[in-house]
Amino acid sequence: MHPCALLIALSLLATACAPARPERTPPTAAEPASRGPVGAVKTEPAGRWDALRRRGVDFVATGTEPFWSLELTPGQMRFRTVAGADSLLLPLPAPSQAQDAPVLRYRAKTAAEELIITIAQRPCQNAMSGEMLPYTVTVQAQTAAQPTVRSFAGCGRYLGDYRLHDLWALESMDGQAVVAAQFGQKKPYLELNLTTEQVLGFSGCNGLGGSLTPERAGLRFGTLRGTMMACPALAFEQKFLKALSGQSFTHQIENRRLTLKNRTSTLVFRKFD
Repeated sequence: MHPCALLIALSLLATACAPARPERTPPTAAEPASRGPVGAVKTEPAGRWDALRRRGVDFVATGTEPFWSLELTPGQMRFRTVAGADSLLLPLPAPSQAQDAPVLRYRAKTAAEELIITIAQRPCQNAMSGEMLPYTVTVQAQTAAQPTVRSFAGCGRYLGDYRLHDLWALESMDGQAVVAAQFGQKKPYLELNLTTEQVLGFSGCNGLGGSLTPERAGLRFGTLRGTMMACPALAFEQKFLKALSGQSFTHQIENRRLTLKNRTSTLVFRKFD
């Protein structure tokens, strides 16, 4: 490979690619990952995706042979290759959903260009780094400079809303208000950390911890685990953990409040001051 092409390829890849205390400011990208009540947070280079999140990128994918990258934002999709002849910037259309599989397809077409993106919820291993990502991505591109349709394959992931990365105190669950007097010292709360993809916090009696995965429509909690102390609020704690553990939610952030909602539960949190 020509030295200049190699440098461009590497640059392209780089672009694509404690129990929490209520009074504590959430960790910044420069801080080391915190440790939760149930063990160490998953290690991952801090801030790897944070710059893209702050630019509003929802989904990112990369591939090789040739090197390429894809970014989806609420308004557009940007596809780039090392050579540049296949590179496209088009409005993001509404996706079509396969009826029999977790597969989304986006298609944008103009008089001179066409871009078709297929995102399948199927684990994918990055050909260069060996990293496992949750989505397999294929891209078909046609441009005026490259009139023949070219196909590209790679791996991708959703990045999540950067505003979620904060401390959130529970205000209500399924319409029932939550007050601190129910729990003695403090309300249940969550610390959502998109950099480490971890959730930490307090569930009413015990500390909690688990994984957090951004999704297209919101986020998914892994199995939440915690310490085993008993207290008068244990029944509420069990209900709270059951509502979150292993569940996917849409989210809305407005007036310093975060609403998590799915078919069975609605939880409202308030951002810590």
